[in-house]
Parts: sequence; C-alpha cells; structure tokens
Amino acid sequence: MKKNLPILKFIAAALFIITFSTTAFAGGAQESGAAEKTRLNVAWTAGQSLDSLIIDENWQYLEMGCTLWQLCYDQLWIMGDAESGYAAQPMLATHWDVSEDKRTWTFYLRDDAVFHDGTPVTAYDVEFTFEYLPASDPAWDMVDFYYESMTVIDDYTIEITMVNPFGMPYPPMYWAPILPKHIWEPYKDNFKSYENDHMLGSGMYKIKEFKAGQYVWLEANEDYWGGAPGVDEIVFKIYGAEDTRNMAIQNGEADMVGYLGISPLTIEDFEDVEGIDVLISPDINIYWLNFNLHQKNGIQDLEVRKAIMHAVDVERIIEMALVGYGEPADSFVYKELEWYNDDITRYPYDAARAEAILDAAGYKDTDGDGVRNEKDGSGNMSYELLATADVSEEVKAATIIAEMLGDVGIDVQLKLVDTDTYYNYLYTPDEDYFDFSLSTEGPGPNGEWFWDFCRGWDNGGAGWNTAYYSSDEFDTAMDNMMASNTLEEKNMYRKEMQKIISEDIPYGIIFRKEIICPVNTAEFTGYTATMGGTSNWINPWSFLNIEAK
Repeated sequence: MKKNLPILKFIAAALFIITFSTTAFAGGAQESGAAEKTRLNVAWTAGQSLDSLIIDENWQYLEMGCTLWQLCYDQLWIMGDAESGYAAQPMLATHWDVSEDKRTWTFYLRDDAVFHDGTPVTAYDVEFTFEYLPASDPAWDMVDFYYESMTVIDDYTIEITMVNPFGMPYPPMYWAPILPKHIWEPYKDNFKSYENDHMLGSGMYKIKEFKAGQYVWLEANEDYWGGAPGVDEIVFKIYGAEDTRNMAIQNGEADMVGYLGISPLTIEDFEDVEGIDVLISPDINIYWLNFNLHQKNGIQDLEVRKAIMHAVDVERIIEMALVGYGEPADSFVYKELEWYNDDITRYPYDAARAEAILDAAGYKDTDGDGVRNEKDGSGNMSYELLATADVSEEVKAATIIAEMLGDVGIDVQLKLVDTDTYYNYLYTPDEDYFDFSLSTEGPGPNGEWFWDFCRGWDNGGAGWNTAYYSSDEFDTAMDNMMASNTLEEKNMYRKEMQKIISEDIPYGIIFRKEIICPVNTAEFTGYTATMGGTSNWINPWSFLNIEAK
C-alpha cells in the first residue's frame, strides 16, 4: 500500500534532484577525497519512500519499506528466483524437517551468522521475532505465523508446531525480518516505540545514513555470513515523480528503478539509451474489478456482474492502456503454478451477450436516456468506479472500462483519488465509498495469505475482504485447504476455491501486466528478474547478486 507525502515533501524531493547528484552521491560512485567505492544508485518516487525506519505496516505495504528491510535483515528462508522455480531457499536456516502430519517444523540455523553489532544470531532471536512481531503489527498476522507452540531445542535449532498443516510446497514463517532480541526486548510490547535508526540486523547491508524523503544510504556488511556484497554501497534516491525518476536513469544518475519498473507508456524513452538494457518479465500483481457487495444496487446482482465482465474487452485494455505489455488473467493463482485451475468459469468479451443478460434480468432503458434502469425502479444503473489517480496506466484502464460499460447502458463515473485515500476506501467496503474498483495486489507464488481476501466477513475475513463477500461454500473449502496435509489434497481445494470465485464474481479478474525494468548493464551485472521485475517484495535478489563490472 503506497504512502503519499505532503506537497512540501514533493517540492523538496524535486529540489533534491538538482543538488543530490553534485554532492557525495555524484555519478561515478566515488566519495570526494576517499578511495573509490562501487555504488548502485536506485531511483524511487516520493510516494514510495519511507518517513522513518520504525518497524510498522510500511515494512509490509510500502514499496521501499518491503525492499529495504530485506537488505538489512535476514529471513529464516527466502523465496528463490524465477530460475529456481521460486523454490524455498535456505537463509538463516540451512535446512528444515517436517513431521508426517505437516504441522511440526524443525529449523536448523547456521552458526556463523551475526548481527551488525557482532552478536550471534540464535534460535532465541527467531523465537522472539515470531512471538512479538505479529503481535506488534497486524500486518504480519498471517497464516504463515499461526503457530501453536515454539520450542528452542538449542542455540541453533527451533521447533515450531503450526495450528494447521503447512508446507505444500513452502515452509511456514516466510518473509519476516529476524530481529535481534537483545535490541528489541525492551520494546516487545510496542515495536513502534523504537526509532530503529540503524536497522541493526544480520543482512548483507547496513544503514549508513537515512534522510526521510531524500535518500537511504546503505553500506556493505563485510562480515556477512554469505560473504561481502558485490558492491560497496547502495543508495536509494527519492525523486518527485515518475518522469524525473526515469530521467535519472536515462542520464546515468541512477542505475535501476526501485520497484516494479516503469510505465509501458514510457518504454520508448529507454530503447536507444547507451548502456541501458530493458528487462521484461510478467507482473507479480494481478488486476481485477472489485465489486462492493455491501452496496444496495445492481452490483449485488450476480447477473449484473456477469454482464459487466462480458462487456469488458480485456485485450483492448491491454493494447490501449498497457501498449500491449500484458496478458488476460482469470484467477488469483498464476497460470504457471501447478495449482492453477484451468477449468473455471470465464467471461469472454461479448457486448451483445452482456446486453442480453441485462435485458433478461430486468435492467432496461425505460425512459430512453441511453442508461438502463435498476430493475427495482430506484433509478439509473449509475455506478462509481474507484481507481488510484497516481498510476497513469490504471487511470487509462479505468477510463476504457467506463466507456465499455457505457456502451451496454451502464453509466460509470470515475472516482479517481490519491493512493492513500484509495486504500482507505477499498478496505472499508461497508462504508460504501465506491460501487466497484479497479484493484491490484501481488499474491506471490506463496499466496496462501491472499485467500483471506475472500473469506466471509462473518468468518474472520473483514480485514482483507474488500468486496464484502461471504460464502459458506468458499469458507469451507478454505478451511479444508488449510487442514490438508498432502499437496494433492491441498491443490484440490485450491482449485475448488478458484472455481467458486469465478462463479460468484466478488472479484472479476481481468489482466496481468508485464513489468519493464531499465537497468544499467554498462557498469553492473547480476540483475535478477522474477515475476514483478528486478525489484519487488519477493525479489531482493538483484541487490544480493549485483556486482560492479
């Protein structure tokens, strides 16, 4: 979830561009009067940047937050890159065992990892993290951390028994910074009360300097258990907007984009830039129409949602809004994963069919104004489509969708808001700030957490469920999936869940972008593209693998 800065910070960021490149971080990666250092400059926009280093929801939802902590802290295990098939890779844990019922996991930690202050990393730090991190910040209160008990066997062995079977195919306890207990224990009841200015972890990089809204300066951890990094420094530089960020890469001031790449509308700006290669990969995010089923209008009617889906020409959206860089999608599960269900209900573009569905359901233009009426006589079928105003291709996609629905007699008014407001509205569907929205999230290969978007409001789903959707059938399938202790059985329920969503359409899944990442290959090698590009929440590999030529 993006966090927007006040306008003064945008101005400051813009001015910062002028001065920053002439000071310590000038191109050439060399400090005045000091030995030459290799430095990777990474360009971010102001809306992606951190206001502080406090551990809070911004470490989960903000682009810079969920990238930065992975460089300063190690995880128990880490998601592999695309070449590995996104397989689980050892990190602090060298290996792990699991009981036959898939509930009890034993993790064996490496004995040569130390925090940045030289203190050894032990199982007690792992235990402390998993006990207090989810309790301190609900952003980590996910199925990966639903444990029944934890037992430290010795300094480098910990046994964790999960509430439900887990591990098909991934172990539990994924994607969390292992915190030094000796630093954080005084703040265990409120992690947000600790400024955490140094982000003291055991990761490959250490914080050298942080200026909110300006830059984060990282330096190599020479004592890292995996060996020293391939560059001496990484600087996250903040720019006021996407165009100034892109210009920084074009003119050599920055070497790569910080998160998820550039808009496809700007790809031509990089195609002939010397020393820059453009890497393209499938997006980690999936886009859908999020229907607010709390609203008392035609959106609650399944037939209306079917008609809307048939009225949306996804191929045209991809061509016009994404300049062809995308593909249709129909599930929250990626097509390349083995538990993707190819046998779900689909709604191919067919405007005539959409009109026939609406006619048969009683939604007709009775007054000749070109807009169909609600079948209860309460007025026109006029709905607000919520979208973020901060992403140009999403604005364009929403505009095209509104036009398409107008063609079948549904009046759609765009409700374009800043990203903070967008999420405030989206996650409170019962406040009825919108009728439906253009939404996106990145489930990732290890997407078990994502099904909470579909769990009924009366069964614990209120936190993530942005459609106000409730289905006993779905909740039962999800419970059965969670309780399964074989991959075959778990995949059966995963496929059943996909089919239920495709039939009920609380979320009408429509497309997946391609991610476009311009990178400086004249000076660096080791960029690692996964789904989502060269840098995203499951992919710190570019920063861990990067080397100066």
